Amino acid sequence: MCINNLLASIFHYNSNWNIILVVIGACSIVSFTIFIERLLYLRKSEINTNSFIINLRKIINDGHIIEAINECESTQGTVANIVKAGLSKHNRGKEQIENAMEISGLVEIAQLEKNAKILSIIAHIAPLIGLLGTVLGFIQAFSEMRMSGLVDISANRIGEAMEYALVTTAAGLVVAIPSVLAYNYIVSRIEGFVLEIQTTSAEIVDLLTDREEYI
Repeated sequence: MCINNLLASIFHYNSNWNIILVVIGACSIVSFTIFIERLLYLRKSEINTNSFIINLRKIINDGHIIEAINECESTQGTVANIVKAGLSKHNRGKEQIENAMEISGLVEIAQLEKNAKILSIIAHIAPLIGLLGTVLGFIQAFSEMRMSGLVDISANRIGEAMEYALVTTAAGLVVAIPSVLAYNYIVSRIEGFVLEIQTTSAEIVDLLTDREEYI
């Protein structure tokens, strides 16, 4: 019982700086910040792949590899960086070109996924933190009932404890639901990048190897 009383006093619903709600609030700020940061990074990494490949196809077919590398550097973005890695190995075999692009792709994908997993973690732990607040609220309510007795029990104080318990659960869900949506949106965008990387890499490898055969 001493432990219950200690927990109830630490997380008391009348506290001006309730720890449970502060933690949930901090989770919401972190989740929102990461989502906005990932959106900006993904937008920065995105390019018009079709237009980029059309330009590169003509440059590579004309044999201007250095110009193609410069085109990648000026374009930047995830796909352009991977293509640049392949172009830098243009005078090597097909396997070495593919390996260079694969390694660069792994690095770029890791950059795209950076911090995104935190959104998933917050989506999982926010309801649990809210549930913890609910349990502590019920502990406080039953503690009030035990200490006051059935005759002198205060309906207001019991109601406040129950309200606190439900508010923490609601707060956890309010943070968790948008975090789930944000995480899945970021993952879907990354999957789109991965598909572009795979198709573009295959086309660049074919362009470079076909060119070497003609030479």
